[in-house]
Amino acid sequence: MAASIYTEKMVQPNEQMLIADLASTKNLLDRMALHIEKNYGAYKPEWKFYSQKSGWIMKMYSKKRNVLFLIPCNDFFRVSFTFGEKAFEQILLGNFSETVKRTLLEAPKYAEGRSILLEVKNEDDLDTVLQLMKIKMTN
Repeated sequence: MAASIYTEKMVQPNEQMLIADLASTKNLLDRMALHIEKNYGAYKPEWKFYSQKSGWIMKMYSKKRNVLFLIPCNDFFRVSFTFGEKAFEQILLGNFSETVKRTLLEAPKYAEGRSILLEVKNEDDLDTVLQLMKIKMTN
């Protein structure tokens, strides 16, 4: 996973930090969280500090299911999904960019599936994430 901008283990990120550091993309994050709550229920964010290299990463849950990982960056954020085989096949057949498909095809295959890391900087990026989220949550 790419490194978070929050690397100080003793300082867990908070809303004010996200507002300042994500800038205009904080709105995209808020919309993504609202989308999870509205469409999949019981949204719960959970901050985890994995290592000094990765820093603080937010796990976004619906009920008890992990939806995605969020990695804060300066003026944008990244999301990481893991897809099982059925979801993987749907994405390859779906209306996604060749970049998304190629990245997923090139990802190592693990027991839990294949992972993809995407940057979210604008509305189009958010739309892609929401479409991928739908596939993940229905498989």
